[in-house]
Amino acid sequence: MLVGGAVADRVDRRWILLTSQVLQMLFAATLGVLYALGRLGIVPILLIAFFTGLAQSQSAPTYQAVLTSLVPPRQIPNAVALNSLQFNLSRAVGPVIAGVILASWGTGPCFAVNAVSFLAVIVALWRIELPPPAPTKGETLGESLRAGLRHVRHNPVLSVLTALGLIGSLLAFPLLTYLPVIAGDVLKTGAKGYSLLLTSFGVGAIGGAIATAQRGHVPGRGRLMLATLALYGVAALAAVLSTRQAVAMALLFVAAWSLVTAFSTLNSLVQENAPDALRGRVLSIYGLAFRGGMPLGSLIAGPLVRTLGAPAVLGSFSGLLALVSVAVYIRNGRLRGM
Repeated sequence: MLVGGAVADRVDRRWILLTSQVLQMLFAATLGVLYALGRLGIVPILLIAFFTGLAQSQSAPTYQAVLTSLVPPRQIPNAVALNSLQFNLSRAVGPVIAGVILASWGTGPCFAVNAVSFLAVIVALWRIELPPPAPTKGETLGESLRAGLRHVRHNPVLSVLTALGLIGSLLAFPLLTYLPVIAGDVLKTGAKGYSLLLTSFGVGAIGGAIATAQRGHVPGRGRLMLATLALYGVAALAAVLSTRQAVAMALLFVAAWSLVTAFSTLNSLVQENAPDALRGRVLSIYGLAFRGGMPLGSLIAGPLVRTLGAPAVLGSFSGLLALVSVAVYIRNGRLRGM
């Protein structure tokens, strides 16, 4: 992803995005063909997942950089929130569509529909007019990458925001990974209870994204981001300790609303503080921290959950995130005043 950010500041961003989408469509089609031939084993799945990750690592920072170039600066928070909204909607609607197709026609058509769905994105990207990247002044790719890293390291706002992205995703997202354990071992509600918990979380996430998009560019977003991150920690802590399904669902709704509000606001603050010439690199560094925290948090939580139990581990993660947010709120006046 770091290389992808440096490339996004040097190469026509439309072709980066188009190439990534075409490759991902081919990978999805390959899954379908292998399944139809009866050759879809664990090795092909792992290889295709790996190459899909490589393609996404190039397109993700480019996509974020393009997002801010398509709207006026004061509408960046709205655009970032709407982007979060479409992500959460697709995450909620996609499995429903796949479930209907799976039940009606089987596994093969699911792969086929997934591959064809990329055409909509490819057509949209082809029609959007994108500004050219800023001149690189003869820098090599390595020099461009180092310049981006230096800028984030020495910028007090971007360094704190990037650290919050890493810590926030590391401590928050294991909740979703181990939510089935909460439903099965704590609430004793099984698959049905898990689906209700996940639905509550998804509805809260959509609500938070809509509210953030409507709020837009207003003063005090730094305080809002830290406050909602702390609120997520408190609500998630109470949710995993609850023994009643309805109470856990209500708390997860609040937690998801708060989390999406916090992360959408955090993302928009990073975008607004990234200079145009370094935008792709800054967003790739933030994206690496944010996306890297997700699997890292689950990896750390895994052995702890097996020995200490899901409520204790997830509760500790959530409580620690709340404490970190409060500490940053108290100590960082510059972020608090944004």
